[in-house]
Amino acid sequence: MKIVSNREYALSSTDVHDINNREMRQMYELKNRINDVLDSHKHEAKEKKYINDDDLKLMHAILSVFTKEYSSTQTSAFDDFLAEQKKKQAEKPVIDDVPFE
Repeated sequence: MKIVSNREYALSSTDVHDINNREMRQMYELKNRINDVLDSHKHEAKEKKYINDDDLKLMHAILSVFTKEYSSTQTSAFDDFLAEQKKKQAEKPVIDDVPFE
């Protein structure tokens, strides 16, 4: 993986190039495990799942690589994604405190 920091007065953006298949697989599998945990924390779930230490270490490694040269940013695609998810969840009809799907 190659991460290129684009600089003007400060770090303005970051480009990620050449993610290999193993790196992509690790991120994809971690994303799916996190999704399973989130799904297990919904009202109708019988058993809650949690992130284990190995997943947390991998998450830390991924984020450390991506943020190695971080200084500051004005907007975040991640915050935008979370806001959109929250908006979609709020739009679902609710009957007796249970989302209707």
